[in-house]
Amino acid sequence: MEGREGRRVTSRFLTLALACVAWAGCNELEDYGTGPTEAYVGRILGVDESVDCGGDEPCSFIRRGFSQGTEVVLTFDPKKVQYDPTRPADFPGMVTSRGEPCGPTFENEPLLPIPPLDHDALGLYELPGGGRVRNYIFAMKPTTGPLAGRDVMAFVSLMREGKAELRIIAGAGHVDCSNDDCGSLLGGQCDFFGVFPLTRVSNE
Repeated sequence: MEGREGRRVTSRFLTLALACVAWAGCNELEDYGTGPTEAYVGRILGVDESVDCGGDEPCSFIRRGFSQGTEVVLTFDPKKVQYDPTRPADFPGMVTSRGEPCGPTFENEPLLPIPPLDHDALGLYELPGGGRVRNYIFAMKPTTGPLAGRDVMAFVSLMREGKAELRIIAGAGHVDCSNDDCGSLLGGQCDFFGVFPLTRVSNE
């Protein structure tokens, strides 16, 4: 009974802590929302020409699956980061990628909130290094492209000066396909890892 009560107290504490964080930074976080003509845009990190993976492109120690020219476009609404069962299609953001030789990995793919994180300490995770205002974890379930049908994790960091970062993980990163091996990529045989520093831009 004591253990169960302790778990209840911990759960209530985490819920209150998350609510306090959300309340305290509400106005600040809302400033990171993209308007109708805005988006966060940025190119992937990780080019190392000294690493040969057998294809026409240089490889990277950090980049997997994505080609070195990959760029992502992220729309984001901080007011929708928590799952609402009454509006299951009210997504906090959409991800589109471009500049990939084998076609886009994401085409207006939604970020999916993970409800248990609202009651778990992982929902308050931090990354080392300054400049981060708030970090989020989302799931993605692409229906097209090389990650169709696979479970993808997306980590969004809101940064100082109105910038953002997006990290994409699919698979353990052990299968490092050549970026021009379209057969393997589109056949779902490759792992993906990408870090995208993003800047908010206007499409007007």
